Amino acid sequence: MKKQNIVLIGFRGCGKTTFGHALARITNLPFADIDEEIEFILGEPSEKFIAKHGFQVFREVEQRVTHDFCRNFSGIVATGSSTIENSKNFQNLKKTGVFVFVNTRFSDVKKYLLSLPASKHQRVNPELSLSAEIDQMWTQRKGIYSASAEIEIEPDMKASAEEEMKKLLPVFSKILPAPPEKKNIAIFSSSNGTTFQGILEAKKRGRIPNVDISLFVTDQPKCLALEKAKKAKIRAIEILPAPPDTSREEYDRSLINILRTHNPDYVLLAGWMRILSNLYCDQFGSVTLNAHPSLLPKFSGLKGDAVHQQVLEHEERYTGATIHRVSAEVDAGETVLQRKVLIDQDDTVESLRTKVQKQEILGFCEVLEKR
Repeated sequence: MKKQNIVLIGFRGCGKTTFGHALARITNLPFADIDEEIEFILGEPSEKFIAKHGFQVFREVEQRVTHDFCRNFSGIVATGSSTIENSKNFQNLKKTGVFVFVNTRFSDVKKYLLSLPASKHQRVNPELSLSAEIDQMWTQRKGIYSASAEIEIEPDMKASAEEEMKKLLPVFSKILPAPPEKKNIAIFSSSNGTTFQGILEAKKRGRIPNVDISLFVTDQPKCLALEKAKKAKIRAIEILPAPPDTSREEYDRSLINILRTHNPDYVLLAGWMRILSNLYCDQFGSVTLNAHPSLLPKFSGLKGDAVHQQVLEHEERYTGATIHRVSAEVDAGETVLQRKVLIDQDDTVESLRTKVQKQEILGFCEVLEKR
């Protein structure tokens, strides 16, 4: 039985991200770089986070992110150079992935690492020269990579990544998971477009290569989400303000006609502030997904910061995002998935908003990645 992930391991700078991206493009598979995904959760570069909070706290975040990709992802995963030194990361990744050691020529890797600015290096032993420290780390880790991997490849850093991966396709052919089905989606948004922007960035990172955002609809001609849709060059953009005294059903007939023209597989409500009517839900409710900023049924009927305020006042231990199908009754549609976040003692409405919005984006990605 094929495993759901190909997990690229290897020394820092060996090209796991570059070659992983290339392999994902060739095979139409989702791609995820653990380091990039960690920085998405952190909201800042790892180096800055480590300087403020310490390496152990960073490792805890890395462990949560890695576990997430073991459970919910299917594609190409590039790990950090020390990710598998954590035994829990190793065990979780092994359950669902085939380890591939990217054993690029060490002299090329070292040359690349020495060319990086000092700010990019997390020094372990500053008493050594950088060159000597790189040699020491390679000596310590190369045996771990070799012993952990089922497959070892030796791509050339100086060659085209796509050409190298095409040459190596026979090596991967028996372990490649099936690519996800192509999905054509529409985005409805009335707001700043934070979640919409997150979906665009996830697509750019390679998380949802199977997704074509072919339609954007807004009821607010001056909202920031519209500017983001224009910048992203979404093929069809519909600006549909509601005239005064228009009933919900009358407005939704216009939405229905637009959707019938484009026939999307999914409609994502990413900051859509209008309640959808029975008429709409009867026709498109099963393919329209909303992100609610709580673990429904808790705090249903509330919006945005009002949810986070109630979460704090009720001293909840966890909050999160619920992706659900829309229904005529607000926040009562079928739950598709939920993503939890732990509430810290110093969390505020603002910090919870940021945490939960990230989970909304990841929740939408998880739905879209599924076959």
